[in-house]
Amino acid sequence: MRPLRAFWRFFSRRFPALRYLAYVVLWPAGVLGALAPLRPAGAAVGPGVAEQVCAALALFVILFFMRAVDEVKDLDYDREFHPDRPLVTGETDAAAIRVYLLGAAAAAVALSAVVGPAAVVTGVAIMAYSVFLLLLEKASERFRESVWGNIAVTIQLKTGLICYLALLAASAGAGTPPLPTALVVLSFLLAYLHWEIARKTVRARFALPGEKLYSTAFGARWSLSVATFLMVTACFLRAVVSLGADAGEVRPATLAVLAVPLALVVWGVVGFRARRQTRHTAGGPAFAAYLAFLATGAVQPALMTQAPPWFG
Repeated sequence: MRPLRAFWRFFSRRFPALRYLAYVVLWPAGVLGALAPLRPAGAAVGPGVAEQVCAALALFVILFFMRAVDEVKDLDYDREFHPDRPLVTGETDAAAIRVYLLGAAAAAVALSAVVGPAAVVTGVAIMAYSVFLLLLEKASERFRESVWGNIAVTIQLKTGLICYLALLAASAGAGTPPLPTALVVLSFLLAYLHWEIARKTVRARFALPGEKLYSTAFGARWSLSVATFLMVTACFLRAVVSLGADAGEVRPATLAVLAVPLALVVWGVVGFRARRQTRHTAGGPAFAAYLAFLATGAVQPALMTQAPPWFG
């Protein structure tokens, strides 16, 4: 019972289940929904119920795997900036983390097998790349210290996860065109990067010594501008894909919903500029904009002229 209690403490503190479960419902729905206009007329948005449920659960387990790897990868940084985390306090040790990783990997493979062989290969590749990043972090000081260089390499984990979700559309029996599909994948990647950069942007005078922020290298204005550009580009790509699909399937509301994440981006920028005398990030509005972007994909099938069934 003691190992189970230790696991539960680690799991509940470092991987809030309800938050991640909500995420793994909205994220696949967003990606599949955004791909719906690219599918043949009458085709379902995704595969059957079993495949979609198993894919969402596999995504949940893979995200836990990545979270556990990050706990080990960030240990030295957490000792200074997050001293209450389980690995730092000794509540969890490296041996326990290895057990969690093996269990998560086995569960992810088993769940992905229900979706199909391509999902298994992609899931294994994502987890292997996560471990590779851990080894790279330990071996390369340049990689550890360069925030922008770090994200350029680590963001490929998100690319893999979005591709994992895009495979669901193919597993439904009728694939989607490669180029528009790649643009949809890129749009979701850019939307995530918008939140990632905005939440780690702080004015220089409020940054703590040694804190890893995107604003450290070029300033808060520059990094927030990059974050804003990324979300604008993400929405633009989604609009291009929608308009490039069957024009008869595109209704004005399909494009109008993309104004919601853009409005939240404006809110974040205005709020950041207004709070000059206190430490502040645009992370809250940026996260809201990211969730809104996911939601616009999830509702897209319902806004099509002939709404397709969700399950194949």
